[in-house]
Amino acid sequence: MLLCVPLVLRAEDKGLALDIEGLDKPTAHNLRLHMGRLDPALATQPARLERILRADIDDALQPFGWYESTFSVQQIKGKRVLRVDPGPRLVWVPSDMNIAPDVRELPAVAELLRATPLKPGTPLIHADYERLRDELLQACRRAGFFKPRFRRAELRVDVARREAQAVLDLDAGQRKRFGEIVLSGSQLDTALLARLAPFRKGDWFDAVQMARFEQRLRDTGYFSELVVRVRRSDAEMADIEVLAADVTESRYDVGAGFSTDSDLRLRFSRNSPLLNSRGDSLSTDAELSATRQSLESTWRIPHSDPLDDVFELSTGVQGKSLEDTESITMTSGIAHAMKVFGDWSYRYGISAELERYTVGSETQKDVAYLLPATSISRTSLAPGLDPPRGYSLWTSVDFSDSSVGSPADFFRWRGGLGLLRSLHDDKTRVLARVELGAIWTDSFNEIPASLRFYAGGDRSIRGYDYETLAPRDVNGKLLGGRYLAVGSVEVSRRVRPNWRVAAFVDGGGAFTERNDDLYQSAGIGLRWLSPIGQIRFDLAAPVHDRENTGIKLHVSMGPPL
Repeated sequence: MLLCVPLVLRAEDKGLALDIEGLDKPTAHNLRLHMGRLDPALATQPARLERILRADIDDALQPFGWYESTFSVQQIKGKRVLRVDPGPRLVWVPSDMNIAPDVRELPAVAELLRATPLKPGTPLIHADYERLRDELLQACRRAGFFKPRFRRAELRVDVARREAQAVLDLDAGQRKRFGEIVLSGSQLDTALLARLAPFRKGDWFDAVQMARFEQRLRDTGYFSELVVRVRRSDAEMADIEVLAADVTESRYDVGAGFSTDSDLRLRFSRNSPLLNSRGDSLSTDAELSATRQSLESTWRIPHSDPLDDVFELSTGVQGKSLEDTESITMTSGIAHAMKVFGDWSYRYGISAELERYTVGSETQKDVAYLLPATSISRTSLAPGLDPPRGYSLWTSVDFSDSSVGSPADFFRWRGGLGLLRSLHDDKTRVLARVELGAIWTDSFNEIPASLRFYAGGDRSIRGYDYETLAPRDVNGKLLGGRYLAVGSVEVSRRVRPNWRVAAFVDGGGAFTERNDDLYQSAGIGLRWLSPIGQIRFDLAAPVHDRENTGIKLHVSMGPPL
């Protein structure tokens, strides 16, 4: 049923003005586009005006199924009014399609045929036919039929019966399979390159898998230039040609952050993504602040997949100076990192730890031990500077005992969850985070300082100094906790295209006994969606705490999860 809404549309200045009535808004707008600027001389040439209007109305209405329209031009209250009656609308009858069974069974083709708008009884729209015709050819090409064509492609219109029928006789041609992967311009071993491909020689060609292969090649960071294309030939196999230029220089990144608990924090990283034909890479990361200093280098060696299955050899040193805790830790280890269960990142390994530390009122201790560890995590975040949704989930375990040098037998577990969601208006975001941890041991006092739990800081409870919340000894000096439980809820709203305002509350603490104190802070913040990433400014203060007062400022950068 046609909804007729009077619509006043006028020609451009100095043209013949006609108000259009009798059509819905989109159709009337389409008619105005076809009419364009009418010659003012037509006001005195009714026969010529009728011919022009007849052609324009047919061009505007017939693509939407109206083939029997009538119209009249009337003078009403000093205005010329074009009244259009579109008449009855043509509808689709069952299509006549000749498509080979192996082509019909392709998922993309099957979905096009299932969801086609050319269903019997629905109104005729020429664009629906044209879209289906073109998308069938595209689906065939994406599936390896490189030269599909229509032996016959017709839109049959029977005005007397008020019916329309699509006639499509598709010749898809020969379907290709993936052939060899041919690499040019790179030192990388071709066998390693092939392991990045989500397909194997002999598999049916799939453009989606082809695009994924190219993206995986880019994700390695090996190449400064990259072109991936299909070698076209009459052969059954389609070879994949990779034209690449290797990255020959290291990449450097510098970052900074600020908070009132640790003052200025500087970060530096150097990454050499391609060291040899095996695909080895080397990265060095350093962090410097008043409370923490670290330097770590990691050599990555591809195993079965340069992205999803690698061995890591790492060595580093970390120093920490926090109120009553002083420590310096040297570590060296080997780990195996891989993707499991689809997009989960799994890691296991062992490291040698050498640590000198002082905690609370205790005397300085030196320990050396082996630390086996394993972890699994997954992060999914929508793209963009202001992602509307996402989540992160991780858990890790490390342990040791006296047989490998540890001062105490222990088992330590940590885990965290982050959720980012948009509310219905898409301007408001809710970000929730929780982190838990526990150490099981009979000799907690012998656990090294680097393994104990502390709360407070910009990634924990923002109203308190960095890692200053934990149980204390009889002298009031910080000892560190056996358990950790911290959480945060933040609500932000976009107020300008590149700005968000936020309000948040954090809570929890590190503790050893059930009656140890838990803490809470609240604050407000700004989020700048800058060209280089999201930059966060937070002001936070303790809640219901007479001993700790004052406002903490935090400035940081990076994604919300």
